[in-house]
Amino acid sequence: MTTRPCVPAALTACSCLILAVPLPAQSLPWKDCDYNDRPIPCRDIHGRDGSVRIEWKDGPAMTYRPVKEGFPLTTLRDNLGGTWQRQILVQGNAVFTNTANGNRIVVPLR
Repeated sequence: MTTRPCVPAALTACSCLILAVPLPAQSLPWKDCDYNDRPIPCRDIHGRDGSVRIEWKDGPAMTYRPVKEGFPLTTLRDNLGGTWQRQILVQGNAVFTNTANGNRIVVPLR
């Protein structure tokens, strides 16, 4: 007969809670993103309210908040008041297009 070590229920619950806590943005890996077809590493952080924050390795960051939810297209507004269409592609990549000036951001799933 083999015995298994006893794990207190509180410790098991604590382990589950640790897994549910989102990672700080600084610990997320950089992705191979594009801004107007120019490769720039970025990372995307998704908020519970549907917002997306894109941090660029070269410094700037912008948060996009949903105005009109949809799939595969969602209308978002950035911190400066610009309107963007986000399209989720079949493989999970996201393409953000500014409706006023045509700027385009591509964020891969991984």
